[in-house]
Amino acid sequence: MFFDGMPGSWEPMPLAQAARRYDLGEASYDSVHLEDLFGEEPEHFHVHSGNLVVDGPLALGNLPGEDDDTVYVVDGDLTVHGPVGFRNLDVYTSLYVTGTVTVHDLVCLWDSCLFVGGSLHVGGLLATSLTDAGHLVVKDRLTCPVWLDDRGRGAIYVDPEPGTRFLGDADNPLRPADSPAEEVAAALRPEFLEKGRVDVDEIHGAVLSGRPVLR
Repeated sequence: MFFDGMPGSWEPMPLAQAARRYDLGEASYDSVHLEDLFGEEPEHFHVHSGNLVVDGPLALGNLPGEDDDTVYVVDGDLTVHGPVGFRNLDVYTSLYVTGTVTVHDLVCLWDSCLFVGGSLHVGGLLATSLTDAGHLVVKDRLTCPVWLDDRGRGAIYVDPEPGTRFLGDADNPLRPADSPAEEVAAALRPEFLEKGRVDVDEIHGAVLSGRPVLR
């Protein structure tokens, strides 16, 4: 199942109607379209109309065969009182929030696809480690004190507030122009390093369980 712990009333919407109303091409700055994510077309659009409040933690994502090809849409704001972990592997089930997203912490891994029509407010840590097919697109401002990016890959289109602390390589193409790069290994607790490499699976689990990640 794509989400674990997501409440609300989710209604299926006919594909043709949903594709017009919730245009992923427009939501992604023309980076990706339905046919790019799903080949032919997704099997389902499920829509929650209105704002949605979730008591976290909230785990999103799936593996092949666990869910039909689906786009989930929150037509409003999404507020999670807790952390969010989002990871897809070789599937592109997507979450599109037309309004603002507010979470305590957020981890986006691998092929996860999160589209935000408003702002993204992360109270603590934003951690990203995406493949080239993964997406994190925020149409308005990104607010987060610390952004850790492990790969420098993925279609990440965000506009962080000035002063955002960036953990990543100095040549990381995602580094905000006004933020110096800080070495990830020096900022992380040692249990999240495996032979000098960042263990993003461990970070994902720690964030969802409320354990500290940074020194």
